[in-house]
Amino acid sequence: MRPWLVLVLGIGLLLAGCVGPSPYGYLVSGTVPPQMPEWLAQETVTRMEALYSPAHTRLALTHPATDAYGLALIEALRRKGYGVMESRVNTRTTLTTRDDRPTPLDPVVNKKEGIPFGYVVDGPFEPRLYRVTVFIGSQSLSRAYLMDEQAIAQAGAWVRKE
Repeated sequence: MRPWLVLVLGIGLLLAGCVGPSPYGYLVSGTVPPQMPEWLAQETVTRMEALYSPAHTRLALTHPATDAYGLALIEALRRKGYGVMESRVNTRTTLTTRDDRPTPLDPVVNKKEGIPFGYVVDGPFEPRLYRVTVFIGSQSLSRAYLMDEQAIAQAGAWVRKE
C-alpha cells in the first residue's frame, strides 16, 4: 500500500504546481537588441487599436510594469488615448511565521478602474523565436516574432482568443 501513497502524493504535488499563479511581465532570457521592447510595444498597441477603441477603453494593469517592454507599452497606450491604471501594491502587509518579515499582498485592481490587463513577453523558444501575449479582460492577443542577427520580424499573425 505504501507505493500507492507515494504515487498519489507525487501526482498531487505535480498538479499543485500547475495551479500556481502564472508569471507576468518581460520574461525574455538572453541578450536582445535594446530597441526590441520598444518595437514590440508599438506593434502591440497597433493591434490593440484595431480591436479596442482608444478613447473608450480603460485598462487596469494587474501586475507591476517595471521592465522596458511594460514601460514602453504603457507610454504608447497613453499616447494613443487609452486610459491606463497602473498596478499598485496593497500597502497592508501580512507577517510570516518564519522570519516575521512583512510580505506585500497581491496588486489591487477592480473593474471600476478598467478592464483587467496584463502581458507576457517570453522566449527564446527556439534559438530565435519570441512571443508577446497581452491579456485584456478574458481575452488574449498573441504573436510570435523572429529575431535574426539583431533584426526583428513577425513570425506569424496575431492570434485572438475570446
